[in-house]
Amino acid sequence: MKKILAFTVLALIVAGSLSAYVLLSPRRTWDGVATLVVDSRGWSSVGDGDLGRTRTRNAINSSSAWNGAGTGTRISAVSGSVSGFRLGDGTAMLNSGDPLRVCTGSCLAATFTGYYTQRSNGTYRIYDADMVTNTAYNWATLGEACSGTEFYLEGVMVHETGHLLGLGHSSVGGATMYPSVSACNNGPATIETDDRNAINDLY
Repeated sequence: MKKILAFTVLALIVAGSLSAYVLLSPRRTWDGVATLVVDSRGWSSVGDGDLGRTRTRNAINSSSAWNGAGTGTRISAVSGSVSGFRLGDGTAMLNSGDPLRVCTGSCLAATFTGYYTQRSNGTYRIYDADMVTNTAYNWATLGEACSGTEFYLEGVMVHETGHLLGLGHSSVGGATMYPSVSACNNGPATIETDDRNAINDLY
């Protein structure tokens, strides 16, 4: 069974675009390396001995993901408290829950991407992006056996990080930014050619 991997909030997403990868509209980037605070509480359904905290952070920082795309370091994920979780406050956070109750049904995780301002040269600067997780699903990491109904945190959160960086959904099956994933499929943790083309176009 496939589930919707993510949706972006407060952003225009062009579904089914013939150009394969899609950039958020308006086109926008971070000024430098984005820092993402990964919820130090972890995910209670993860049985890897660490509740998924370290493996999720490491996957986001991995050279197999956005930091290895050829544009240099794009993201720095660190573990920390998200008790001050607030949209638009300038601190990007990955919440292991969904305090806003926006990610329901087949949504696995969601990223709020509507926090950007216009620079003096007319381009747009991202200043915040926050992620939430649907706790109705059981989560796993590569540090444990997948039961067949769990979803891998690493792949889902690398996908969500793509939204944080300014990417929309791709129409290319198998790409990290493709909008759905099946249980026990961690393929999205490693970016593909379409994803690499997207991030290199943007940065």
